[in-house]
Amino acid sequence: MNPPMPRTPFSMSLSGSARLAELRIRNIFAGPKKRPPAIFIALVSAFCLLCGNLVSCQQRPAEPALVMETQYYDSYANYLEIPTLVLPEGEENPAADAINAGLAELGAQYDYLKTNEGVSRRCTLYPSTTERYINLVFFEDLGDYGNDGYVRTWVYDKKEGAQVTEEDAFALAGTTREELYSKLEQLIAADPEDPRELYKIGDPINLQGFRVKADGKPVFYLAAMVDGRELENGGYLDEWARLYIWDEGEFSRYSWAIWAEGMYPLVPAEETDQLDPPLWNQWYFAGEEPEGGFVSRYVPGTDPYGEIHHGSGHFISTVLDQYHSYTEEWQVYYAENQSGQEETGDMRLGPVDYLGEIPWGEDAYAAAYLVCRTFYVDGPRGLEWYSNYEVLVFSRGAADGGFTGLLGRMDYEDRMGEMDAGEIIREAVGE
Repeated sequence: MNPPMPRTPFSMSLSGSARLAELRIRNIFAGPKKRPPAIFIALVSAFCLLCGNLVSCQQRPAEPALVMETQYYDSYANYLEIPTLVLPEGEENPAADAINAGLAELGAQYDYLKTNEGVSRRCTLYPSTTERYINLVFFEDLGDYGNDGYVRTWVYDKKEGAQVTEEDAFALAGTTREELYSKLEQLIAADPEDPRELYKIGDPINLQGFRVKADGKPVFYLAAMVDGRELENGGYLDEWARLYIWDEGEFSRYSWAIWAEGMYPLVPAEETDQLDPPLWNQWYFAGEEPEGGFVSRYVPGTDPYGEIHHGSGHFISTVLDQYHSYTEEWQVYYAENQSGQEETGDMRLGPVDYLGEIPWGEDAYAAAYLVCRTFYVDGPRGLEWYSNYEVLVFSRGAADGGFTGLLGRMDYEDRMGEMDAGEIIREAVGE
């Protein structure tokens, strides 16, 4: 007896109806209909997710670190702060390279500050890093008459690995350059205290730069050149380059004056990175000195007026302190020229001229300065002023030129024009 044939997926019984035979043949050619195992589906899904994460990680740009390249502060009140963006080893980014090139150019432009003996100048940094942006805001105080200072900025987008452009910033703000300029012009013309027209030559308004805050909203810095104008009571207000800040749709003027009371940082302290060693914006507004002190460039007998920096203030601060000590009823401030905005009770100091110095003891010098002081009072014809010249003699250390006290003072007399510095100093001190 023959054994039965084994059953396979390709075998079928020849018995039964023709309809059953047809269905059986169709099933054979269709093959088995089984669902893949659940574990197989899970593994495939996990693999796809892993691949997606790997692609995402590969596309995310490396984040640069902010490193200070230059921090320089000297006894002539010249300051320079230049950083650089440093990527992880082996990483490259054209945007970071472009920003570093701009920073290097700025550093080269101001490198002369290390030997500058004229009017003191400052190029100081306000870095502010958010979750997405690295903002580098520079304030350039050129120390000259006629402007509030200038701003330079660079903004790096950490998410995109790109430099933020002006067009990007306007898009984030939901405004345009034209709208910004128009509103500023209207604001200047409607100023109730000092209405002005824009300067009639060239482009009186220009965008100095911007930064992007933690909430993704930009802050713009604009310069506006206002024209001069005649004063009703006589006099003339010169042309002036003003610095304005646009934030959340509102303008405010950043009227920079190194000696002005109530001076505040360009970028709020709470939004500014706290670096170590501290930057100028950290130690200055705290009434401190740079870490390690100022680079001394004092040369006895040769320092120009106004360039010796000591303690928490410039030389002018030292002079102001002397007058504040005995003229509490006067509003004492320093300005070389009359502005036309003086009021009764003001005492304006300036200009101040360096007359010379002589050795004073073993480790000190006595230095004489000629100070012009102007008092403003009400008179029969309105505001009147009276000027007087006075000689102040200060002592200062021979090592760094730091002022150590007031030795004497006296009214300046015409005969002193024929006297040398030593003779004037001895007479003012009473020797």
